[in-house]
Amino acid sequence: MSQIRRLYGCRPYDGAALLLLVTVLTTSAVAAQETPGATTAPEAAARSRMTVTVQELIQLDHRLTVPVGTEVVWRDPHFERVWFPSGDRAPRIERTPEGFRAVFSSPGTYRGAFTIVAGHRNNDVYPLVVTVTER
Repeated sequence: MSQIRRLYGCRPYDGAALLLLVTVLTTSAVAAQETPGATTAPEAAARSRMTVTVQELIQLDHRLTVPVGTEVVWRDPHFERVWFPSGDRAPRIERTPEGFRAVFSSPGTYRGAFTIVAGHRNNDVYPLVVTVTER
């Protein structure tokens, strides 16, 4: 034992204690990152997310096709408004720090509109069609 201490400057069990401490801390850090309501892979797939910019939406001819359950985020500072006419099936649009968002929980075709902030010109209203398909 004294020979190990002389060669390495520590007692034989110091390394084991350090290894145990690192293992406990790593395990604790991983456990702290896990949330109690963590979603499984099928749940995450059921709640997909699509982020769209003004340029992408114009390139797509103002049309989006998404599977049911998708959250669409209109994420671009040039979106001034996004809306769908009110009704039983109309998605609820929320303004968030990211932009506008809506979850499309039923299949079908949703017709709405959006406006773009572009310099000092008048903001034109553009049509928007979101087609929601079954998975």
